[in-house]
Amino acid sequence: MNKAWLVAWITFKDCMRNRALYGIILLGLVLFFVNIIITGMFSWEAGKVAVDMGLSIISFSGLILIFFFSINNISNDIYNRTIYLILSRPVSKAQYILGKYAGLSLIILISSILLGLCAAVSVKLSFISVDGQIPFNFSWSLFFLSILFLTISLLILMALTLFWVSITTHQFTAFLLSLGCYFVGQNMENVKNIILSTKFLAENSLPVKVISCVSWVMPNLAAFDLKTTAAYGLPVNTTALLWVGLYGISYIGVILTLTIFIFQRRELA
Repeated sequence: MNKAWLVAWITFKDCMRNRALYGIILLGLVLFFVNIIITGMFSWEAGKVAVDMGLSIISFSGLILIFFFSINNISNDIYNRTIYLILSRPVSKAQYILGKYAGLSLIILISSILLGLCAAVSVKLSFISVDGQIPFNFSWSLFFLSILFLTISLLILMALTLFWVSITTHQFTAFLLSLGCYFVGQNMENVKNIILSTKFLAENSLPVKVISCVSWVMPNLAAFDLKTTAAYGLPVNTTALLWVGLYGISYIGVILTLTIFIFQRRELA
């Protein structure tokens, strides 16, 4: 595992040297100031808008980091043949994938902490500017808990991105597949529930079975979205959240295992 941590550290340093990282974080900081301005334009539920936008900006910045670094990092190693130098250390392909994921995860964690603190400041300033419109039962603990679960959803998506990069040789294809997984993961559960509730299709029909199968294969990213819970201070089921967290960690483990299995059998030449 020491070699995997070495790859992780090299990956982390490479990302930190990339000016695009600071550009993305700067964009997030600018959007937080925009959040304060936009919140002041709302005369109703301005506090809820501030919380929702603050968390959405963290998610948006995280998505850019994932799509930019996760796809480019491995693809550039293969294209520039840098990967041959790494694998000749010797570093196994499994250690290479785990190291890449750990290094990129560290970038996501640091950016989530930094942007999370900035989001808290922007939300606090928004509350001050719209005095009297703070959401009832708003809790800072729930706010930071929602950031934690948002970060887990980003780590799931990053694992999926590495999975697609290990399969395809085209960066744009990996980007489209990863983006598709994100949208499906965010909306599939809602689509499934709407179809079952309206009874437009029979419960045992083929489309319903396909949707049910896809909902099990694709990650349920909507389960990690606690923006509404944080904004309104809704009661939290601790047991359910623990199961969601365990589900996220397990999903990451399964996807990384599949990624390693595929990458070990891929011809890099």
